[in-house]
Amino acid sequence: MEAKFEKKLKAFLPYIIIIGIVFLIAPALLFVGSTFVTYLVLIGILPLTAGACCAHYAIKKENDFWLCLVAPIFFIPSMFIYGIFQKNALIALIYLVAYLLCGYLGLTIGDIVASSSKKGKASGKKAEDEPESRASRSARKPQERKPSSRRSRDRGVDADTPIRRSRSSARAGRVDLDSTDDFFTEDPYADDSLDTATTSEDVDAILSEIQQRRND
Repeated sequence: MEAKFEKKLKAFLPYIIIIGIVFLIAPALLFVGSTFVTYLVLIGILPLTAGACCAHYAIKKENDFWLCLVAPIFFIPSMFIYGIFQKNALIALIYLVAYLLCGYLGLTIGDIVASSSKKGKASGKKAEDEPESRASRSARKPQERKPSSRRSRDRGVDADTPIRRSRSSARAGRVDLDSTDDFFTEDPYADDSLDTATTSEDVDAILSEIQQRRND
């Protein structure tokens, strides 16, 4: 517990020094007697110091309400040293509460600024990682990519599904250019029954049969 308090006090120390110097020295200008200087000190310098110190601490460190109490604590001796409390006790108490609220407002503003800056850094980091991921995808090896076929896409077939080939193309073989047998095909209409003894009537009958086969 003591170590935690010492650590917090050490973090507060620069802001305590600044607020203490301003709240103990700036009210000395009230002896000038000018109304403008009075309002400048009580409404301008003191509340701005309390709010700015709290906002800076919230941005750099964290949102800690205990820092808001530093300004009212230093304003209490100033009220008695410079006679602020003696002139009007109610107004002095109003200033005391106002400085507390100014410190809390500074903490709130600093907390908002810190959270927005963290979000901006996170989004910037995400935007930097996105081009790297695109570059890594484009740098993949060709064999890692899925094969795509324009013909299969046009037909509405999945690219991973193999295209079926016809039986004739699957059974097709190479043609041997050195062999003369590959250049001759069998006549589907050839009839082994024809010989030199066939008459013209037989030829007509055969031709009519062939014609009938074609019509069918």
